Amino acid sequence: MCIALLLATGCIRGKLPPREFYRLVPTGSLVDAARPAGAPPLAGSIAVTAYKTPGIYGSGSIIYRVGTASYGAYPSREWAIPLGEMLGTLTEDVVRRRALTSGSVVFDPTGTRRDEYEWRATVREFDEVDAPASVSASVALAAQLVRSSDDSVVWSGSAQVTEPVTQSRKMESVIAALSVAATRAVARLADDAAAALRGLAAAGARSH
Repeated sequence: MCIALLLATGCIRGKLPPREFYRLVPTGSLVDAARPAGAPPLAGSIAVTAYKTPGIYGSGSIIYRVGTASYGAYPSREWAIPLGEMLGTLTEDVVRRRALTSGSVVFDPTGTRRDEYEWRATVREFDEVDAPASVSASVALAAQLVRSSDDSVVWSGSAQVTEPVTQSRKMESVIAALSVAATRAVARLADDAAAALRGLAAAGARSH
């Protein structure tokens, strides 16, 4: 497992290894797979804000979990860009490609844009998960779509995705699995939001 290898390296050298920096990798082909059919339920623009990263997820370190409740942070393996910003950029790409709105989708790291809607989200899990016989990546996100004019929530949802790490002794494989899991989680959120909004529109049409 990655954590075992890191600790062994640290013991042999007598000091921590050099700092390593990583970022999420593009997984655009996953975004276009099984794209929902039908017209987007929204026409307004969406500003994607930086994801909230509470607790250890905002530390900048890559997080690992042993079992269900034991957490740790790599002392020398870190995100090159804040996790909340990388997820904002990823979400801009994913939501733009899914059938949520015909308007623009723009990541707004400053939170100063005044688009018709805002995508606000929080990281619940973003972990390398170490089990006795395997390593996996677990991503859990919660999101809201908010109407900017009155700050009202028009949709909210959550998604959790787990991906296996194919080469458990390589951090690059962990990052790749986290990237795939994050992409699939955001795509699932965007599709759930679109489906829910289409359902509301259909229900409103039937009531008139």
